[in-house]
Amino acid sequence: MPPTDPGPASTQVLPSGPRPWPLLRLALLCTLVVLPVAAEAPALPPKSVPELKAFFQQNCTRCHGLDGSAKSPEGKRLGGLDFTRAAQDFRTLSGPASEREIRTMIRTIRRGIFFGRSMPSWKDQLSLEDATIMVKEILLKAEAGRAIEP
Repeated sequence: MPPTDPGPASTQVLPSGPRPWPLLRLALLCTLVVLPVAAEAPALPPKSVPELKAFFQQNCTRCHGLDGSAKSPEGKRLGGLDFTRAAQDFRTLSGPASEREIRTMIRTIRRGIFFGRSMPSWKDQLSLEDATIMVKEILLKAEAGRAIEP
């Protein structure tokens, strides 16, 4: 059967001018190439335990207090976590429960808290290793009344 001619009524007129597809493809390609490079943060030099204690004093005591108990008026107002109590509770945990608690604290330090409370993200200042050391060697060893000092 021969093809039928649709006639002038069904002919579509395409808009004149440059087609957006080549530009969209180029933008998508640039995004795919640049995004992974931009997502990789520069490697932070590892910090020692005294450096991390100094970091805690400079950045965390406002809410968590000098000893990590969060008993200051600012700590109570902002809902700072009492690390001394968390450290006591942690000592009774073992296995997956303790590892889950450690991962949660590390994630909170790196991401921050934004809903209801306000804690900044420290991922630009603390590497994953630094945050892990801070949790294991400083926060989970905090004692009420004993300042966390470098």
